[in-house]
Amino acid sequence: MSETLDQFEAAHLYLMQDAAQEESLGRLYLSRAPSTDEMVLNFISLARALPTSEYPSALRAELKFKGSGELLERLDEAVSAFEQRARQQAHWAHQLQNITILIAALVLVFEAAFIFLPAHRVVRRAIGDLKRAAETDPLTQLRNRAGFDHDLANEIETFSDRQRALSLILFDLDDFKGINDRYGHLTGDAVLRRVGHRVSRLPNLLSAARVGGDEFAILVDNKHWSAQDSVAKVAADIATARDFIYRPINVSGRAIKVSGSVGVSRYPIDAQTVGDLRRNASASLLDAKRTGRGSLSVFNNRIKDRINRRRTIQSALLSGAYRETLKVVFQPMVDAQTNKIRSAEALARWRHQSLGDVNPIEFLDIARESGIGQSIERQLRSMALEQIRPALDQGLINSVSLNVSPLDLAADDFVDSLIEQIEESGVRPDQVWIEITETEKLRNMEATRINLDTVKRTGVRIALDDYGIGYSNIHRLAELPIDRVKIDKSIVQKVDAHTKYAGVCRSSVQLAHALGADVVAEGVETADQLAETVAYGCHLVQGYYFHKPMPVTELETLLSNQQTAAA
Repeated sequence: MSETLDQFEAAHLYLMQDAAQEESLGRLYLSRAPSTDEMVLNFISLARALPTSEYPSALRAELKFKGSGELLERLDEAVSAFEQRARQQAHWAHQLQNITILIAALVLVFEAAFIFLPAHRVVRRAIGDLKRAAETDPLTQLRNRAGFDHDLANEIETFSDRQRALSLILFDLDDFKGINDRYGHLTGDAVLRRVGHRVSRLPNLLSAARVGGDEFAILVDNKHWSAQDSVAKVAADIATARDFIYRPINVSGRAIKVSGSVGVSRYPIDAQTVGDLRRNASASLLDAKRTGRGSLSVFNNRIKDRINRRRTIQSALLSGAYRETLKVVFQPMVDAQTNKIRSAEALARWRHQSLGDVNPIEFLDIARESGIGQSIERQLRSMALEQIRPALDQGLINSVSLNVSPLDLAADDFVDSLIEQIEESGVRPDQVWIEITETEKLRNMEATRINLDTVKRTGVRIALDDYGIGYSNIHRLAELPIDRVKIDKSIVQKVDAHTKYAGVCRSSVQLAHALGADVVAEGVETADQLAETVAYGCHLVQGYYFHKPMPVTELETLLSNQQTAAA
């Protein structure tokens, strides 16, 4: 009974805590008369006193009746009310949770609809704008190289599935630097924008781009050309586009004439991959440039053979296989008054095992493109100095001429390298001439001028080779420390038959003499050519009329015989 009372009392106290706060439970438990609280407390007090007190049996029976009757009933009612309230609170909590989840969902929908989705669209739009800017040429608003490459790869992949054809066409402008120099860069930019606009209006365009300073590219659908169409027909159609692009351009009331070259490669007729298509189009453009201003070339077997030849040469150069057959020959320069050899020019020769003799201009040009040109040229100069030294020491010859490329000439270490080579060979600096190839543009005029001034102070003398067909002018002749001008053979070999070439030769000699330089006539092959050039004032001549290029042993024999004859 004691344990039961403890439980009874605990339940009562627990209910009392909530009954004091809950209105419904309070009405049930506290407001009824007599108060349930008072009744329970009295019952508990009397019941706990029973074990130690003597009460009449009637009182005991009454307590037992009340404890198991009315009090228990009221306690059960209170417990039931409490449980109902707890269930109701749980229901309310569940409903509140559902409402909260619904509100949260609505908030998320609202944020997605009115905040995140617009922000996402803004971000996507910004990313798209950045991507377009990264793939767009800001001057012409055409695609740039990156954008065009992306379009090219996509179109190749798409058209591969459809078994259709494409053409990659490259355009460039002739002498665009001259336009900038003559009219200014603002006018040059206006010309590029106008050319870009014309390029964008060509038919059947899939993509149009400015891929270089003055180079444009278009990708066209070949739906109007069949695989059986001849190269001539394709070229004729593209020539129409070329003529449209290169019409005179009016800038600020000034009509500027423009011209350019065009190179074409077709997919899949000429190429099976994106890389081959690009390379073939570039090779075609280069072929057009070599043909002359305003030329157009569609990729063909002749260009393909040239590419294969260049790859073969490049492979031999990069592998080092050229070293075994690389050699130097010497072509004498003759005093036109006495017919005696005074100097000799060192020339490169190389024989490929399958291609045979390769023109030095060709293999040195490929070597420069491959990054080993300077190394090979320095090797050739060392070979030449070493081989010619005995003839110089014996006084059989006065000097030797070494060719120097514009790339080498502008290098920071050129002067030190050249002087070191001369010192190691034992040849005196005043016995050495360096010849600048006039047919190539000097890459860095200021660096070139500084290097030439430094070289000249050491005693080495400087000659300008191939004068008359390249980039030199009176200003360059006056600015650079030139000691000798070599008139190109293309002029010399026509002086006896064409009065205009005779006039060019005469004026070139006069100009050189006015600048304090002597003159060499290159490529003299006949007595008439010799007579004409000597009459104009050329005292040194070089050409097959006297001597072809020869190995140093043959030159030494020739010089020894000349010395013997003079004695």
